[in-house]
Amino acid sequence: MKPSAVKISGHLVTLPRAGRAARPLDGFWATGARPRRSLLIFVHGMGSNFYKSGFKKAWMRAGPPAGLDVLCFNNQGCESYVADERFTDCLADLDAALTFARREGYRRVVLLGHSTGCQKITYYQARRRAPEVTALILAALGDDYAIARRDQGIQYTRWIARARRLVANGQGDTRMPACCMGFTARRFLSAADPTQVEAGLFRLDGPLRTFGKLTLPILAVFPELEQYACIPVAEAADRLRATSRSTRYDHRIIRGADHGFHGRETACVRACLTWLKNNRLV
Repeated sequence: MKPSAVKISGHLVTLPRAGRAARPLDGFWATGARPRRSLLIFVHGMGSNFYKSGFKKAWMRAGPPAGLDVLCFNNQGCESYVADERFTDCLADLDAALTFARREGYRRVVLLGHSTGCQKITYYQARRRAPEVTALILAALGDDYAIARRDQGIQYTRWIARARRLVANGQGDTRMPACCMGFTARRFLSAADPTQVEAGLFRLDGPLRTFGKLTLPILAVFPELEQYACIPVAEAADRLRATSRSTRYDHRIIRGADHGFHGRETACVRACLTWLKNNRLV
């Protein structure tokens, strides 16, 4: 017997984004039968989009019945656009999402970032201090600098030096080879050079200054089987706790989960919803 289609109630939306030649941001707004006061904004990771993962769909299904509507939207780094994305564009992307939330009457907003989305929501809230944002959920955060060093090994210094030369010579849009994720030189440095904002945000052997500025409630959710982890996830969680100035920092390790929470999506969402409710954040 073939499984039946899964229906998710809501609306396709397009968010206008400020900025010269900026692309509108398409997304899906999952809503309940009655108007809600709380909205979760899901910020996807590198090269993803607003619909491509069971993790997003689990939030769309479980959020509204729990009193939390959900907005998933494409940011400027979606799909192939990630190769030349500018990390700081996340400010305008999230400005557009927060503007939508305000216009729809939401009084409380939870920002959830998956993978590189963790860097984006952390950077955003450290810069904007949006008053309606009540909490951050960091799902499967990664230390991009450590990942680049591990994956490139002894060639890391060579590729960083080449990318820096290209940028210095005004050739920052030059594509790097596949071992550098096929990014432009400028984008590669953003993710792999620890002197850059993006790469330094969750450099776990560094000062974590941006993260340390945040005082609002924060939940970090780690997959037990995180394939991008460069140190054990329990150590990463302890490092965040030692640095955090959050009034309510906590973490969860989802047993049996990988980076995308495949097969463990519902368990992760339930853990997050329980934390939000216990802390009266929705």
